[in-house]
Amino acid sequence: MVGSHDEQAWVAALVALRSPAFAEYLRGCRWFGGKAQTLRDVQVLKVLALGDAGRLVLLQANYLEAPPEAYLLPLRLAAADAAPETIVARFAGGVLVDALEDEYFRTALLEIIVGEQRLCCGSGELVGSCGAAFKAQAKDMVQPLPSRVLKVEQSNSSVLYEERFFLKLYRRPELGENPDVELLRFLSEEARFANVPGYCGVIEYSAQDEEPRVLALLVTNIPCEGTAWTSTLKALAQLQHEGRDLKRARRLGELTAQMHLALTVDTADGDFAAEAFTAEYRGSLCRSMETATRRMMQLLEQKLDVLNAEASGLLRREEEILRRHAALMEHAVNATRIRLHGDYHLGQVLDIGSDFIIIDFEGEPGGPLSERRIKHSPLRDVAGMLRSFDYAAHTVIAQQPGEAETWVERVSVAFLSAYADTAKGASFLPANEQELHMLLEVCLLEKAVYEVCYELNNRPDWVAIPVRGITRILDRRR
Repeated sequence: MVGSHDEQAWVAALVALRSPAFAEYLRGCRWFGGKAQTLRDVQVLKVLALGDAGRLVLLQANYLEAPPEAYLLPLRLAAADAAPETIVARFAGGVLVDALEDEYFRTALLEIIVGEQRLCCGSGELVGSCGAAFKAQAKDMVQPLPSRVLKVEQSNSSVLYEERFFLKLYRRPELGENPDVELLRFLSEEARFANVPGYCGVIEYSAQDEEPRVLALLVTNIPCEGTAWTSTLKALAQLQHEGRDLKRARRLGELTAQMHLALTVDTADGDFAAEAFTAEYRGSLCRSMETATRRMMQLLEQKLDVLNAEASGLLRREEEILRRHAALMEHAVNATRIRLHGDYHLGQVLDIGSDFIIIDFEGEPGGPLSERRIKHSPLRDVAGMLRSFDYAAHTVIAQQPGEAETWVERVSVAFLSAYADTAKGASFLPANEQELHMLLEVCLLEKAVYEVCYELNNRPDWVAIPVRGITRILDRRR
């Protein structure tokens, strides 16, 4: 048996992370984002020791034609006869296994947060901090808490502690303020917004001369029936989509507005203060949309042989799309910009039966942290949910496009009506109804263009859904 304190064994084990076999392991991981890239090599950046429980190893994946990416692996040493499904890499003295599968390691992670520990790790340190939602429950807890890893396909890894606390281990921890942590902490502790998980704490790695990286987030666990996406698909499949769906859509609209209002509560924190919709900002939006539209057109041309007539028809409407978006530059927008969810859809909402809980504030996947923290119109979130309704309907009742369109129209109207009623008078909504509709249309168009690019790269069979969304906007009379 290999000892966890055997530093020589660790040196030999870490060399194995540069092997072709480990590269294959990486490519098979759900959370690895470089599957489409040519991996040049893997570099060990940091090895963070959690006593004899194991290590948190920070890696850098270097590609031939793409920027490098950092990944976090929880590892421990084990004998060669370890369970095959836990093995990460083999070396002469044994194997490296996924430490998250070990309860002792999971307990060590929790203790860093609960004890607000500071563990020296080379030139830096692991720092734990405990949130109010954990402290509120701490008095009646007997530790260590039993735990288990959630076996779900995610871009991060998740652990449940006694079904009471949910830990998210970030597999791609980036330098800088993590919006998932930042927004959840603000909504939970400062805005006192009830429809998010309670903020319980984080583990950060801080090193000299660089910004901290958030490695893990702890929140209260929310027992639920699944996400609003799964419950919506089920209702559609069972043809239970009349009054109940409209009621749920109205509640989602109301809740979305309540979240945005909570993100604008009076605060001394400048990161959450509303900002003006300046001409400079409008210009940056138009430039961004122009880049995205040109990219979409290039992808459409590359996939022309597998596109239907409607999708190929978009190639003739490039200037029309850009003109619609450029309307944003014609007049000042009389509204403010705020922090927002950033990747808002039915899958980011837990269905707890009597209500909904909003989760996952990381923002648009793939974008850098700096971009995900920019303040925008919250109508971006609104557009995300409306597009999600469209996806749900066309996923389940795609063979009945007329019925799908009718369902989307009805739930969208219910959602928007409740949102507008709840947020009425808020500084982030234009008071002029025509201006509000124009801004929402711009956000919908922007989202659908992003979706076309995503689907062409990942699920070409799905591209008809966002293409139809763009066509509806362009064909709508202004």
